[in-house]
Amino acid sequence: MFALVDCNNFYVSCERAFNPKLENRPVVVLSNNDGCIIARSNEAKALGIPMGAPLFEYRDLIKKSGVITCSSNYSLYGDMSYRVMSILEEFTPQVQVYSIDEAFLDFDIPNQLEHARKLKKKIYQYTGIPVSVGIAPTKTLAKVANHKAKKTPNSEGVYRIDAENRIETLAQFPVEDIWGIGRKNAKKLKTKGIETALNLCEVDDAWIKKILTVVGLRTVWELRGKSCMSIEELPLSKKSITCSRAFGSPVNTLSKLYEAISSYAARAAEKVRKQKSFASSMFVFLVLHPFQSGGQTVKITFPEPTAYTPEIIHYAKIAVHQLYKEGLIYRKAGIILEGLVSDTVYQRDLFSQEVANSEKQKQVMAMMDKMNQSLGYKAVRLAAEGVNKPWQMKQEKRSPRYTTQWDEIPIIRI
Repeated sequence: MFALVDCNNFYVSCERAFNPKLENRPVVVLSNNDGCIIARSNEAKALGIPMGAPLFEYRDLIKKSGVITCSSNYSLYGDMSYRVMSILEEFTPQVQVYSIDEAFLDFDIPNQLEHARKLKKKIYQYTGIPVSVGIAPTKTLAKVANHKAKKTPNSEGVYRIDAENRIETLAQFPVEDIWGIGRKNAKKLKTKGIETALNLCEVDDAWIKKILTVVGLRTVWELRGKSCMSIEELPLSKKSITCSRAFGSPVNTLSKLYEAISSYAARAAEKVRKQKSFASSMFVFLVLHPFQSGGQTVKITFPEPTAYTPEIIHYAKIAVHQLYKEGLIYRKAGIILEGLVSDTVYQRDLFSQEVANSEKQKQVMAMMDKMNQSLGYKAVRLAAEGVNKPWQMKQEKRSPRYTTQWDEIPIIRI
């Protein structure tokens, strides 16, 4: 048996955990530069505010209905996610973190419903984050069960699918909501009269494989109760890592572009080191202001795979220098580190005279990462990343980073 634990309206719940005034009020969380709506409370959903909607299109409705808008606070959300996942690991040793607000658990234990309710209660008591728990014999069915846990009023946020209720549950479950099906495939299936998950389970395997490929066939097997996916305790290493941001205000100078790309390169390099990898090459791109057409990209291959921040910044600035054209206005920049390989086994440059990836470089980067982890994000950074950063994205309504910044910890006066 598997359990899927999913945090309800996670970003909004993180905001409410530290600001009880937001309870029972419509709340939305905005994307980078406060551009689009990326999270909504149930009250905001009831007002008809869709996911991904541009803020300016719903500004009148938001003002009229008293909707609270919050800038995204990823430092807070990431730390709260870590706390939730740590509690899950106390209940079972086999936990697969699927996303920032979801995790699969090995739940082959007695008294599953009672155990799930205890888990749900403890997470809320320790973090203030409400969760829903779906229990089933496969991961895909656990996704369905979790959806039912959220939508069934008397379920108390916990729902289990077993042999007795599987048929009834799938008969009521829309095909477009099945994990991995997607809108495009759902539209194709509906033209064939397949409206529910149960309808899909009753179709011949050969036809499913032809229409949805072998991946879709595995999904159908899982809906029938045959487990095709196990718990992956170790996350798979990424093949590439991207760091990009839209500027808070248009940029037209080379110095500001240098600062921005240096900051993004440092962040991407940190992520590469975290998964114990080196990058073999990188793409650097600049995006022009909306009133100007086009964008520019350049690829640079490193002499040897590396995760050394100063070296990556050096080549990133070379790429920006090649792309920059005086007189143009830029609204976004980014870097993609590719060809990620293990930091212990990689191809050396036979003719290179320089000592790359030396022990000293590794120690310096390890020390910097450790200090940033213990003292707060970007407590230690390279001068190339800038100080004032006038180009950084807008976060005019960001809440304090209550759990990751010493000077933003809540103060209680009695």
